[in-house]
Amino acid sequence: MNKALGVASLFFLFACRPPAPPPAPPPAPPAALHVLCFGDSLTAGKDLLDPDRQSYPAVLERRLKEKGHSVRVTNAGQSGDTSFDARARLDYSLTDRPDLVVICLGSNDMFQGKRLEDLEANLTDIARRCRTAGARAVICRMRIFVNFGFGWTARYERIFPRAARAAGAALAPFPLEGVAAQPSMNLPDGIHPNPAGYEKFVDNIFETVEEEIKAVQRKKR
Repeated sequence: MNKALGVASLFFLFACRPPAPPPAPPPAPPAALHVLCFGDSLTAGKDLLDPDRQSYPAVLERRLKEKGHSVRVTNAGQSGDTSFDARARLDYSLTDRPDLVVICLGSNDMFQGKRLEDLEANLTDIARRCRTAGARAVICRMRIFVNFGFGWTARYERIFPRAARAAGAALAPFPLEGVAAQPSMNLPDGIHPNPAGYEKFVDNIFETVEEEIKAVQRKKR
């Protein structure tokens, strides 16, 4: 009798125990970082057959994902833009709250004979406004043809590191290294990269961009 009562008591205790809580859900994957590529036709992928897949922002997104980074890359390139044009439309591009902005501008200022002082001021202001909006910024170093004169060429090339320092932005290498003046890397116009040229373009800037991506990730932890 006592044994039966004990068994019944144990059954009652187990029956009345609250159910075990469900296992905790796995942690949500981190939100994709937003990289905004801001520039002119070199960013837009002018005259490519499939700029959505072949332009440098598309190649950059693919490469970053291959390295395990959760990102989305937006192409905010506008063919023909000078730094003045880009500066005027920056606020619109920043409404999507990028985490990192890659700035590639300056060629059209050169072709249109803009003052170097104005180009430097515009680049500095663009990068500063990106940082004020909460994004890190990368300025791509640009070069020009030597037939503009060695003195003017040197002055032009010094603009980009100065603007980066003034704005607290990172400075990426010249993205067209190994692309400019290489027929196999360019479209028939000899100026804009073809798909192979854009792969090399991304090779040139990838390390700098990835370091900035890692800096954003550290800050978000």
